[in-house]
Amino acid sequence: MKTAEQAIHDCLWKMLSARLREKVYESRPMADVGYPFADFEDFGTSYAPTKSGALPSVSVDINIWDTEDNRKNVSDLCGSVLYEAMTMSEAYGFRPSLRVEESGIRIIQDRTVTPPIWRGMVNLTFDIL
Repeated sequence: MKTAEQAIHDCLWKMLSARLREKVYESRPMADVGYPFADFEDFGTSYAPTKSGALPSVSVDINIWDTEDNRKNVSDLCGSVLYEAMTMSEAYGFRPSLRVEESGIRIIQDRTVTPPIWRGMVNLTFDIL
């Protein structure tokens, strides 16, 4: 049996892999890779006590990267991730529910490289029922 965090990870990985043709990484790749690609930044799990145990809440930060000319692609991919997260109703036996008010998208231009690239940061927070 998977943990709630691993179940969310695996569902997001599967969805991103389909959209990005397998260019999804656990962490930022240290070698050159083709654009666009995604990497997982952070996962966190907290618990709310209940009479019968504890209910987990899982948060995840995902990065979507693409070239300077493809800002729209970054925006579209980030929007797709958020939409998929909103419609996710099952994750390996868990029932996730996205906390929309605690989730969001931020898009920045990374000027630490030449030419600059676009980075979309998607933050998702799920309650696990």
